[in-house]
Amino acid sequence: MAAALAQLNDFVDPSDPDLDEPNLVHAYQTAEMIRRQRPDDHDLQLTGLLHDVGKVLFRWGEPATQVVGDTFVVGCAYPASIIHHDALQHNPEAELYPTPYGRYAPHCGLDRLLLSYGHDEYLYQVLRFNRDRHTLPERYWDVVRYHSFYPWHSSGAYRHLMASGDEETLRAVQDFNQFDLYSKAEEHFEVTPAMRAYYARLVRQRFPEPLSW
Repeated sequence: MAAALAQLNDFVDPSDPDLDEPNLVHAYQTAEMIRRQRPDDHDLQLTGLLHDVGKVLFRWGEPATQVVGDTFVVGCAYPASIIHHDALQHNPEAELYPTPYGRYAPHCGLDRLLLSYGHDEYLYQVLRFNRDRHTLPERYWDVVRYHSFYPWHSSGAYRHLMASGDEETLRAVQDFNQFDLYSKAEEHFEVTPAMRAYYARLVRQRFPEPLSW
């Protein structure tokens, strides 16, 4: 995990107008904002540090459109709140599944939805596949999976597909989102050696073994 995190130093997110620095800086900014407000919540701090590690997909030649941008549901109508919503209307699926429910039953639950693929889903699947090699609790995997699912957690879309237990996930993602977004506004942020050592210790504790990518 440490090696994958380090690769974010070579990636600047082309989809984010608030970022013009390597994504590794944003990773530390997010983690540090969490640490200041939740000093005892080490798992949330670590999630803040690692939430964008799935962007290592860029190393394998994946185009930016497959790495970053809004997450959305595949198999039902696209809500207007999706960035580049107009472009999605040219997708043949827009005619195949033109209704809000599409292929899904009412209140089927988040875990029954097929999501667009990107860095969130990739890292979630890595965490899930390697569940025996790390100790980050599963509820934080969901924060990783849904943190770019802006039409859902920020614009109110897809509520008709949520099951009762999904409300807790929504609250957790919205709580995390405040740190992800507002950490970008901090100017003159410096990643210090002490900061690196603190988070390196957390990574070693929760990820003692190499992961399969």
